[in-house]
Amino acid sequence: MAIADGGLRVNRAVVTDVFPFAQGDSAVYVDPIDGDFRTEYHVKIIRGGIEAAEAVIFPRDGSVASAGRTGRRPHALVKGFVCAVGDIVEAG
Repeated sequence: MAIADGGLRVNRAVVTDVFPFAQGDSAVYVDPIDGDFRTEYHVKIIRGGIEAAEAVIFPRDGSVASAGRTGRRPHALVKGFVCAVGDIVEAG
């Protein structure tokens, strides 16, 4: 896992596909960069190097890593924000 400036472990993934919902949420496919995301992690969405929003992530299979172990592309529901391709999802 990456270590943030403050010494905290940071989990990161990049959004590769987005399926927006009318309620302001989105289903996303992600490519993990560092670490893992588990159900109900509070995350920051980074767009263009700037924090765009805070949201909650609900990965399918309980975590992003679990999807990879089962052969599925990692995907999740992001509650509270419509992501865009290229956004960075970050928790730590």
